[in-house]
Amino acid sequence: MIVDLTKLLTNQVSRLVLDGVVEIPKELMVNSLIHGLSDVKLSGEISFDEEDNIVLSGKICGVMLLNDDVTLEPVEYHFGTEIEEILNKSENKLDITDILWQNILVEIPSKVRSTDEDIELSGDGWRVISEEKYNLERNKMDNPFQNLNY
Repeated sequence: MIVDLTKLLTNQVSRLVLDGVVEIPKELMVNSLIHGLSDVKLSGEISFDEEDNIVLSGKICGVMLLNDDVTLEPVEYHFGTEIEEILNKSENKLDITDILWQNILVEIPSKVRSTDEDIELSGDGWRVISEEKYNLERNKMDNPFQNLNY
């Protein structure tokens, strides 16, 4: 997203309002956990702060397509984050795509699940169960020492 800073730098306006859909290039997603982005919207502004720095502030939100941690099925994850970045004011036109991309990457969750229900996975001699189910099964097991009195 290229922003023309000319009006801001020449003091024609005190702030530039940014509001709209953002297109993130697919090339950026190649080496990330994100397989797709949709409905990415930016609402914010670019203005000077009290130290005469140009600051981008606002909110970016959208939907990222990630893989489920267990089943590897695609999962849509809705994200939203506040942005506040100091920009380089050496040029009249500025591409803020990298700044937006970095803020989107920070929002990738550490655990992605398509459902909240427990999925039981098993194989030859092994199985994965939740901790709650493990505790229930453990309590139901016959204890060979239960009949001993102290």
